[in-house]
Amino acid sequence: MANYTTDLEAAIASYSPERQMITFGPSLLILPRDGERGNFQTPVQMSYFFHEWIHYLHNVSTVHGLSAYSSFIGLWNAFRYTTDEFGLGQGSFGTSSAEELKTRTYMGVIMSTRRGADKSLHEKLTVDMCRIVSCKPAGNFNGEPDHLDVSLEETNKQGDVVKHQKVIGPTEIIESVAYLLESHFLVRGFNHPPSPAPVFPYHTLNLLAQHIAPDLDDKTVLLCGLASLQSTFPTDAVIQLLTACNELRKNNRDAIAWLTTETIQQLRNNESALRAGLKEMRDMFPLPGGVERAVKETISFMEKNLEVRLTNPFFEVDFVEQIREAGHSNFDQTMNRLMETHGICSCRQERGGFDDEIGRDDLFNFSIAANDDRLIDARLAMLASLDFLGRHLKLDGSFKATADLPNYKCPFYSACRESTRRDHAEDCATQPWKSVHARAAGICNYAQGVLHFQPGELKLRPGD
Repeated sequence: MANYTTDLEAAIASYSPERQMITFGPSLLILPRDGERGNFQTPVQMSYFFHEWIHYLHNVSTVHGLSAYSSFIGLWNAFRYTTDEFGLGQGSFGTSSAEELKTRTYMGVIMSTRRGADKSLHEKLTVDMCRIVSCKPAGNFNGEPDHLDVSLEETNKQGDVVKHQKVIGPTEIIESVAYLLESHFLVRGFNHPPSPAPVFPYHTLNLLAQHIAPDLDDKTVLLCGLASLQSTFPTDAVIQLLTACNELRKNNRDAIAWLTTETIQQLRNNESALRAGLKEMRDMFPLPGGVERAVKETISFMEKNLEVRLTNPFFEVDFVEQIREAGHSNFDQTMNRLMETHGICSCRQERGGFDDEIGRDDLFNFSIAANDDRLIDARLAMLASLDFLGRHLKLDGSFKATADLPNYKCPFYSACRESTRRDHAEDCATQPWKSVHARAAGICNYAQGVLHFQPGELKLRPGD
């Protein structure tokens, strides 16, 4: 599955959509060992955080994000029909053939919406060296194209031309939208030039606009990208939106006014289906504890953000003005307020040191509103639960048995300080699901996530 990153090596910061977690690399110490969180030294560092949080925001405020998340929740529920009393997968459905049929559809949506980024081109490539010469919708998910096949010409200073074939999928659109917002953040908010970034995926929208809609300004291109995320398949939608807005601009009509009205109308047309989908997810989790608490928090933010989008479909553009008006020194407080309103994700601070060092890294919540111990544990249990689920997925929508999984490291390995991590380090580094058998005083977060897959009616688990 795709991880969204601010550079190709994720050395500075990255966002994992399934885990709803921002990871900061050692070069961006948002949380020093002996300091306060929010240790931003420059506008560029702030822009990195803003970029990654925008990814989370689009997970919980767009049709594209809701489609992917609801499919993961559907798979989460279906997986419980394959598990034993500890929540460990047995590889086949025990009771529900109906759930087995649904998983194929869920997996199809996930493969389309979470399609990874295409291979990168060489590092010295710049936007002015590139030109898209052809672009056509491709792929087929229930009759809908889910990516674009693109022919690209690269011209160097000597005039030599090299042709490349590229695939543009949702990740390229999502990253390009976030980069345009990050650039707007720096230019408008701090009078700072945009940070340099590889052409793909970050300049994808600009290249598409140069090919399809050369009369559009940067703001309209950004809004076309944002509007496309209100579709399950944004690559097909963005071509249609860019083309329509370009025609309007050529005819001296207000493209932004049309785009705003069109996006609101599309959301209103789909409002009843979106609300029904949110209710269906909520109904899957009738209890108040553990993973259920975190899932329902996510759904609540989705519901609130839908309400805002119905009247202000591009509300994230307004955030830049709010941050600018509040000033550099109040960035933490402004982001806290935005998170309280629109959504809170977990954060991870990586530090230099040995991979096996206990407590080398830290898991934390940036927002003051997130400092609820029960919710913090619930978010980590949800992260663990979705991580465990993801390990079992097959491309055809079926599930592997836990016993057949290759070795993998617990996602909390470098940050965990639980007794399980000290006493069973080998298991944590290779088969973290074994923590469900640990006889520790307090069960660890990964074990809590696995135990939520116990079959039968949802019931309270340890730690709830």
